[in-house]
Amino acid sequence: MRSLPFVLFLALSLVACGGSDSSDTSTAESSTNETTEQTASPDEVDQTVTIQPRGNEMKYKQTEFTVSPGETVRIVFENVATSPSMVHNVVFINSTDDEIFRRVGEAGTRAGSTNDYIPEDDAIIAHTPVAQPGETVEVTFTVPEETGDYGYVCTYPGHWATMQGTMKVRS
Repeated sequence: MRSLPFVLFLALSLVACGGSDSSDTSTAESSTNETTEQTASPDEVDQTVTIQPRGNEMKYKQTEFTVSPGETVRIVFENVATSPSMVHNVVFINSTDDEIFRRVGEAGTRAGSTNDYIPEDDAIIAHTPVAQPGETVEVTFTVPEETGDYGYVCTYPGHWATMQGTMKVRS
């Protein structure tokens, strides 16, 4: 029984050091690729792009947009869906290859809700948190320096196959 006070002390210490509540995802800027994704003040953003789903469909309303290499872009995702099953995110990847969309999309399902369906994958450039219907989330990141087409996809389970778009990086 002498170890009981120590166990209680240890348990209380762990609870007290639990950190912040990560359940508020309304404006989180999280990353699986710390070197690319960043936060920036509104004065440091070169362009703001708003993306929405097409109503209660598993499709983005905006399927492409153009940005310049190396600029800081703020992506605002407004989940205008009303159906409770239309939970979405926006995950930017370094390719538009169908196999990469599939790999990242299926890995998102395995990553699960505690990770906002964001897998650890080298193809991921940046991502928003998951947005419930009616919720707005955002991410700010630096666009790759290399011109070309970069995909974006929703990694919520089952959505990746139809919910895709292209970020065109042009000089």
